[in-house]
Amino acid sequence: MANRLRVAGLVFVIFFVALPVAMLVTIIMFPFWSWVESTFGIESIGHSGPAGWCYWVSYIIILIGAFLIWRAIRRNTKRRNTKLSSS
Repeated sequence: MANRLRVAGLVFVIFFVALPVAMLVTIIMFPFWSWVESTFGIESIGHSGPAGWCYWVSYIIILIGAFLIWRAIRRNTKRRNTKLSSS
């Protein structure tokens, strides 16, 4: 039970921390969003900055990256613990 609560808390932290990171990344990628708009004709830059979908794309990509990193760390930790216990 405690492990599930810890995992749920970590997932919440990842979702929460990814929000401001995604906003910053979206703004930093302003030239990319301008290129998307000029190349594909998809409205991505408005008078007040990037469109809402640009923030969502950045947020989702950052979440996927964060969870892949977390998964790799967990797998590495489990392997290390298995090696230590078998020695």
